[in-house]
Amino acid sequence: MRTGDAKRQTVRASWLLLPLMVVAVGLTSIATLVAANEPTTNTTLVVAAVVVISIVGIVVTWLGARHFERRLRTTIEELSVTQSDLRQLLDDLPDAVIGLDERGKINSANGKAAALTGRSVDDLIGRGFLSMIGEADRESVSDRWQRVDLGNRVPAVHAGVRSPGDLAVFELVDVNGEPHLVEASLHVSQSDQGNVVLLRDVSDRKRTTAALEQARRRLQQAFHSAPTGMALVRLDDGCIVDANQPLAQMLGRPLDDIRGQPIRMLTHPEDLASAARQRAQLELGIADSYALEQRYLRADGEYVWARTRVSVTEDQGVALAITHIEDITEQRRSAELLTHAATHDDLTDLPNRTTLVARLDALLAMAQPGQVAVLFIDLDNFKMVNDSLGHGVGDQLLREVARRFRGVMRDSDRVSRFGGDEFVVFVERVAIGGEDTPSGAFVDPAAVADRLRRSVMEPITIDGHELIVTASIGFAVNAATDLTAEDLLRDADAAMYRAKAAGRDRVEAFTAETRKASVGALQLASELRRAIERHEIVPYFQPIVDLSSGEVVSFEVLARWLHPDRGLLMPAEFLPAVEAGGLLVDFGAMMLRDSLAQLAQWRSTGTRFRRCGLSVNVATQQLADGNFIEVVQTALGETGIDADSLWLEITETTLMEDSVAAGSALRELRGLGLHIAVDDFGTGYSSLTYLKRVPVETIKIDRSFVLGLGLEADDTSIVEAVVQLGHSLGLRVVAEGVETPLQLTRLRELRCDNGQGYLFGRPRPAALVEYERV
Repeated sequence: MRTGDAKRQTVRASWLLLPLMVVAVGLTSIATLVAANEPTTNTTLVVAAVVVISIVGIVVTWLGARHFERRLRTTIEELSVTQSDLRQLLDDLPDAVIGLDERGKINSANGKAAALTGRSVDDLIGRGFLSMIGEADRESVSDRWQRVDLGNRVPAVHAGVRSPGDLAVFELVDVNGEPHLVEASLHVSQSDQGNVVLLRDVSDRKRTTAALEQARRRLQQAFHSAPTGMALVRLDDGCIVDANQPLAQMLGRPLDDIRGQPIRMLTHPEDLASAARQRAQLELGIADSYALEQRYLRADGEYVWARTRVSVTEDQGVALAITHIEDITEQRRSAELLTHAATHDDLTDLPNRTTLVARLDALLAMAQPGQVAVLFIDLDNFKMVNDSLGHGVGDQLLREVARRFRGVMRDSDRVSRFGGDEFVVFVERVAIGGEDTPSGAFVDPAAVADRLRRSVMEPITIDGHELIVTASIGFAVNAATDLTAEDLLRDADAAMYRAKAAGRDRVEAFTAETRKASVGALQLASELRRAIERHEIVPYFQPIVDLSSGEVVSFEVLARWLHPDRGLLMPAEFLPAVEAGGLLVDFGAMMLRDSLAQLAQWRSTGTRFRRCGLSVNVATQQLADGNFIEVVQTALGETGIDADSLWLEITETTLMEDSVAAGSALRELRGLGLHIAVDDFGTGYSSLTYLKRVPVETIKIDRSFVLGLGLEADDTSIVEAVVQLGHSLGLRVVAEGVETPLQLTRLRELRCDNGQGYLFGRPRPAALVEYERV
């Protein structure tokens, strides 16, 4: 019952007392008249009874009316509260609710309906519902709800609630004329109270759905037009939902064979564990993407290496892994070749010096004193073979010697080519008097050395020449715990020189007496100090040429010692003593100042080299010196040469020795405006790693790789890979050791930037450079 109806009932109850009072008064009056005409006792009693009964009737009726009024008031109050609660409940509903009367006019609405239409509830009351529907949808809505009278003279339907299939979607226009896409359901009342329309604003949902659909189409388009392989993989069972054509071509399979296939069936068994760990993190929500390199099975049974990048998406409630699969087989092959070239000698394929030192240091760190021996091997009279028969025969001889060494060693022993005709072997589990067999558990280093010496004594025939090779070998054992690889190499080298001095083709152990042989080295160091003071060590200049134009763009500075007694000495004859004597810092500063002074002189006299730059080699000790940056600044300032004309060349070994300190120093030097180049690229331990850590602008390909360019397939591939690597990193590439027109032609075809070598000019003193280039 509504509140207004309850109030009207209360008024009606009050008016019920009036007729009762009139009847009571009438009866009393009649009884009084009768008593007056017949004044008897009985008459009087009747009159009194009538009066009493009337009064009692009036009182009872009044009390009943009061009770009814109180109950009615209570009911009115309860109905008022209920009505308020109902209104609040309607306002709290997530949907807009509109009540319609039998004419299709709005007779009630909640707050959501007011917010949706932009009108107040009072403004909505009495407004026709169809008038707020957009004109384009009005007729279709009327037809859809044609059995219900919405004010357009359509006959009403039987009572009931419309099924979900009767949901209508149309535009509802608000007070500002803005359309809102709504989803509406009509509920038909079973009484004559009218109908109810539930409205839900689905504008955002429809926009989102449209955007998602557009995004899905774009994803499909990008998926199938991507240049790299792509696959959509279900996270729950790992099955491939879809794949694109590049992936099918990569794996040599039709697309239909890939779709529905578990991706683990296409993955190399050794890579399943790492891939599963990464996928588990996706499934647990620990990560939303990952990348790794793994192998996939081709239809022909071969595996391809691929860089796999995976991210998570969802499609219709199904979690999918968007998998990008990029074929990097060739990149890995090139990187492996480059890494192998950086850690191995290209001629003998033995580990190089840097690799050996690193492995030996690691072994010494764990070994007890007396367990490790280092053997230093030098081939006797090898220079004679090179000079008489040529470097080609000498190279074949070195390969055969390396093969023989490997054939008489245990698997645990290591042999490397140290450079030139020098080899180094380190042996584990040594014991004086141990078993003299390659498979012995503990071996005598002297016996191992003699076995190696005898292995090369058998005649070697190369190009029709029968060669008899002998070797001088010295060895040293780690007698203390604090010995390093360099310590053992130094001692073994000293023992080897004793073997040569004793007549060659023999084995010598390092002893206390061997150390005395180092006195000569101290003497050389003393002479070097005087040479630096007297400027006996002078800069020689070798041109660096732009391969595209043939113009000289720079010079590399190389040291030569004008010894007063021994004549012109090459760097190999004195630089080890410079380093061992701790003279590198002073020596390097002198070379830097003298070469910059020469460039300043060329510029002042207007020679053709005034626009050229200078490349100066820098050693580890110089970078570690706290004053080195000041030395460079002072040299530039004194000579007036701009920093942009100066290149500092560092070797990979220098970077490896202390990458953190070297990187810091080089970044500070680069801040001066000068340039950094990596020399002998490919001969160090981990060139690719250090290229990312230091501000390098140029890499110089070691001459050992350029030597076989155009002749040896491996050398050609390595040079090509280095050039491509350098250019991909934004670096300039210089080829060292260019000696033939064939090498020059191939370098130009590979788009190598600059070249350096005997083909363009040997290292010369400044005066001779000026004369030759006039």
